[in-house]
Amino acid sequence: MSKFSVSLEVDKPIQHCWDILMDESRMAEWAIGFQSIETIEGEPMTVGSKHRMVFEERGKELVFIETVKVIDPPREFTFDLDHEVMNSTVSMTIESVGAERTLLSSHTEGRPTKLLLKIMMPFMVPQMKRRQFQQLENLKAIMEAS
Repeated sequence: MSKFSVSLEVDKPIQHCWDILMDESRMAEWAIGFQSIETIEGEPMTVGSKHRMVFEERGKELVFIETVKVIDPPREFTFDLDHEVMNSTVSMTIESVGAERTLLSSHTEGRPTKLLLKIMMPFMVPQMKRRQFQQLENLKAIMEAS
């Protein structure tokens, strides 16, 4: 198991940041490789709902099943992300640090399911952390531009 967190500040109020984070129609603008999301169980974006998420990575399609665990507007969105080689829990937290400033954080706990990936995990975490930070930077740019 590996855990890591990344954070950055956004020059916008918390509700504005939350609204953009939760807007599925804008995911392709900030989530690297994002192709589509489809609700497969429950009401969309409610606790317990499941979504089929498709990403493209190096020309290959990656399919994840997202299960929503916590939605606490405008502070927290936590979900499990399951794939055949790794299961993760991701918690996106938002905290007001001023009237027009917000701290946006992503906390990830990865659990590889294959032995080789378990062995390689310590070498993969820095790249995963960079990718997550890049996604937060992309999200920040969208939040501050609108």
